Amino acid sequence: MTLPAVHLGRRYAVRLRTPASPTGGPGARDVVGTLVAADAATWALLPEDRPAQVIEVADVLAVRAVPRRVVRLTSSVEDVERLAARGWPGLGQERLGGWVLREGAGYTGRANSALVAGDPGLPATTAVEQVERWYADRGLPPRFQLAYPLTGPDDPAGPVDAVLAERGYQVVTPTFTFVTDLRGARPAPLGDLEARWADDPDQEWLGPESPLHGRHPRAVEVITACPARYLTLRAQGRFVARARLVVTDDWAGLTELVVDPPARGAGVGRRAMGELTREATGRGARFGYLQVLQANAPAVGLYDALGWRRHHRYHYRARPS
Repeated sequence: MTLPAVHLGRRYAVRLRTPASPTGGPGARDVVGTLVAADAATWALLPEDRPAQVIEVADVLAVRAVPRRVVRLTSSVEDVERLAARGWPGLGQERLGGWVLREGAGYTGRANSALVAGDPGLPATTAVEQVERWYADRGLPPRFQLAYPLTGPDDPAGPVDAVLAERGYQVVTPTFTFVTDLRGARPAPLGDLEARWADDPDQEWLGPESPLHGRHPRAVEVITACPARYLTLRAQGRFVARARLVVTDDWAGLTELVVDPPARGAGVGRRAMGELTREATGRGARFGYLQVLQANAPAVGLYDALGWRRHHRYHYRARPS
């Protein structure tokens, strides 16, 4: 059988010939993943949640290109976290099985942590040690992001979390991930606020009063590592809020929403969320996600009131400084 041409970097569903089934009929199995290596004899496919699968081309019965895995409001914790990771990728990434190792020159926890999702292809302790070496090679402290369903009063300690606790890693910044269906949203009007959108951060992000100014020499590189839209809100010319919006597939990720302290308590956050929703749906997004510290009670209350739903939570594990 002549197989169609395949291309590195594309995602494929491949049906493979396997030994005969117990009933005596022909056996077959399917592998789905991104093609990361190929020659005349073998292909290597990288699934989203486990190590690369090396297959013999002679065993291939059929192959077809397939789109990325669809993520919806009911999708797993790991699928939503992988999608969110694409909206804040840092400056470099590497896979360890299903885990995603990210580095962003030390700026932000998300861009400088290993997303623990799926099977690393190694025992938990060995995988943790390999991650530690990866960050040491880059002059960065190791950090792990571990996500959990919304069950019980405390985060359940899975096997990786338990290994990290034994090695002296402490829980850092427990966080909620919220999701919503943007198509049913009723965004608040801007009222007397003026909205400005840009493809790059403006002076409110980069000027002396910005939280980014002087904090890290590569902060702007990390924030702009993937295409995004940047919102600035003003009231009578005075800055009151800013936010970042990234659209990944048909999801909108809302990050870096900051309301100027003197403007808080006047509904600016609600109106900023309305403007973000309008921009997101105008750019084809059907669903939205955002991440907020569990300890940030005002923000958690705002998202609850707007009808966003808590999908899961996560925390980081890091060694004490």
